[in-house]
Amino acid sequence: MHRTRGFTLVELMVSITLGLLLLSGLMTVFMASNRAQAELKSASDSTGNGSYAMRMLADDLSAAGFYGQFWALPEPGGALPDPCDVTLAALEAGLAFPVQGYNNPVSSPVTCLGNNDYVPGTDVVVVRRAESAPLAPADVPVTNEVYLQGLAQVASVQFGAGTVPVGTTKNATGATSTLFRKDGLTAAEIRKYVVNIYFIAPCSTPADGSTSCTGAADDGGNPVPTLKRLELTAVSGATTFRIVPLVEGIQALQFDYGVDSAPAALNGFTGLPGDGSPDAYVAAPLLAEWPSVVSVRVSLISRSLSRSPGYTDAKTYDLGTAGTVGPFNDAFRRHLFTSAVRLANISGRREIPQ
Repeated sequence: MHRTRGFTLVELMVSITLGLLLLSGLMTVFMASNRAQAELKSASDSTGNGSYAMRMLADDLSAAGFYGQFWALPEPGGALPDPCDVTLAALEAGLAFPVQGYNNPVSSPVTCLGNNDYVPGTDVVVVRRAESAPLAPADVPVTNEVYLQGLAQVASVQFGAGTVPVGTTKNATGATSTLFRKDGLTAAEIRKYVVNIYFIAPCSTPADGSTSCTGAADDGGNPVPTLKRLELTAVSGATTFRIVPLVEGIQALQFDYGVDSAPAALNGFTGLPGDGSPDAYVAAPLLAEWPSVVSVRVSLISRSLSRSPGYTDAKTYDLGTAGTVGPFNDAFRRHLFTSAVRLANISGRREIPQ
């Protein structure tokens, strides 16, 4: 009988070498696949978040100036209203300014937003409107939420009393309504009054669990610039603004406002100047120009949430009247999004019938 033979040392070394080569090839393929997946996710985050942010801004801006049945906007006052002022007089004054913006401020331009929550040099925009659906007759207005009751020529800003249903004769305060439809019996529609203030914050999730950014420890030690907004609401029965995170990775935000300035004479049909079309885009309209803003050109830069090894962003980005920014020369991938948004409720009031 033949003796059973094992591998020789040479054969064993050759098999080990072949195994190592095969393992090395598999590791190379695995690592390349992981890198490709990470890059795909990074690009997807950047484009998806930017597209979502643009759609959100465009939808809200296009609804600016929608006040239900209230059509004849009040005359603007001698100064822009403080969007953070929740007194009745300030909220009513804001009706004349469906859109209000702040161009490239070096610190927070509004009192309800601290500097820790604001990225210097990014634009801030205020959108005022009413909700699309009115309260049902059985709805009880929430205590100190802000509501708008309006007819074509007159409107009333009201704080919810949280006591009784609106019914057919009550307003949001629980008192007998003073605004009625043509039948003289049915109270005018009541809608929630919306004030949204959009801005870029330096973080998404503060390290201490609060709503205000704290510094380098936010977002697990990697702060992510985030589109947020201040929403007018009631918290614990008090009228206030609260910060709501919206979209991560939004690094830059610029608004250019299309002003309808011609023809300057009042039109006999609309009772307003202009024709509903923008005649020029400016970054900072004058006080008298804000009610004539009929379009907004939005530019934003969406940044990946993580760095891409071996990548350097050497591109520049055109932000409209603000000029170009970049190159950033870092490892984050970026995409530029631009869109012109027609303010349908404002421009529609100025369109000249053909």
